[in-house]
Amino acid sequence: MRHRSAVLAVALLTLASVPAVSVPAGAAGSDPDWPCVQILVPTLSSGQIWPGDPIEGKEGDWRDIPGTEPVLKQLLDRRLAPEQEQAAIDRFADQLEANGAAAERNAALTALFAGAFDALNQERGQAISAIKRYAHQQRVLLDSIDAALARLQALPADAPEATALREEIAWRRRILDERRRNQTALCEQPVQFEQKAGRIARDIAARLD
Repeated sequence: MRHRSAVLAVALLTLASVPAVSVPAGAAGSDPDWPCVQILVPTLSSGQIWPGDPIEGKEGDWRDIPGTEPVLKQLLDRRLAPEQEQAAIDRFADQLEANGAAAERNAALTALFAGAFDALNQERGQAISAIKRYAHQQRVLLDSIDAALARLQALPADAPEATALREEIAWRRRILDERRRNQTALCEQPVQFEQKAGRIARDIAARLD
């Protein structure tokens, strides 16, 4: 296995320690359907985590490289532990090192990262869309509670329908509270995709010449 210079090693450690996103102007609070404390960044930028050659336009190059598909599928498995991700990358890099020249090896490793990053970006985008749908449903539920409260306040205290309306409001509030508790886990999903992309970038880049 060949190693990059000490300068690159330091750079990789630095890149791995920072988030894979930047904070765009006006991102915070700009979308009423974004409920998370994390800043909304719709798409990740590979340049913030990848020190190798640019990957734009290379997202499908892995299809032309034998042996890449099973490795890519492994890396995209959310159940895979970080050390298993690294082991899969190392096995692939070792095979490339045994069979090809440095330039071909670097191209194959870059293609592997390009494919993984593109897929993770898409999955992260789907998670963001799901969060927005979830938040929109919460706002609809909250609006329905407000409307029910307004109807209740307009009724005489002893009106027959008041009891049923109070029970309906209490039921909807319980649902809203449960959804708010679940929201925290949902909001972590985009972060997990960012972290996974960062780990894969670091581990693949460590095997570049």
